[in-house]
Amino acid sequence: MRILRQLRREEGELGLVSALLLLAGVLLPIMFIVVAFARIENGRLAAAQAARDAVRSAVEAPNATDAQRAADDAIARAQLQTGVPLQLQLAGTFARGAVLHAETTAQIALASVPFIGRLGTITVHGSAAAQLCSCCCAEHYDLRIGPLGFNLTYVGKPEI
Repeated sequence: MRILRQLRREEGELGLVSALLLLAGVLLPIMFIVVAFARIENGRLAAAQAARDAVRSAVEAPNATDAQRAADDAIARAQLQTGVPLQLQLAGTFARGAVLHAETTAQIALASVPFIGRLGTITVHGSAAAQLCSCCCAEHYDLRIGPLGFNLTYVGKPEI
């Protein structure tokens, strides 16, 4: 009987074991999931913003060659700012009134373990579209700021 009473008493060892099991079994996986979701969201936002910036830069360019160069420069800026490796596909015809589409993709690591590397990747996408100017190009208008506000004057006919 005396041995049974001693075995039934809790002297703190069980509390320590329970805490270790809770830490290893529950909290570590939750911390892993939180970090993984943060990486995915960061990559998704970077891809979406880079696509918008790339297509905006492309439609403001004067010709197709400069449009591709401007879009590539926008992607390079986004990679420097976010650290996310992005790839760009610019589609569409560079003509008045046409729509350009930018599609960006990025491979996001779910986890990074020292000395082992990346564990698992997920691909995130971003897309955006913008229409090239159809009639109101900036080179055909003169914008001046006067004492009463802005004055926009048409100075030339757009060439077709």
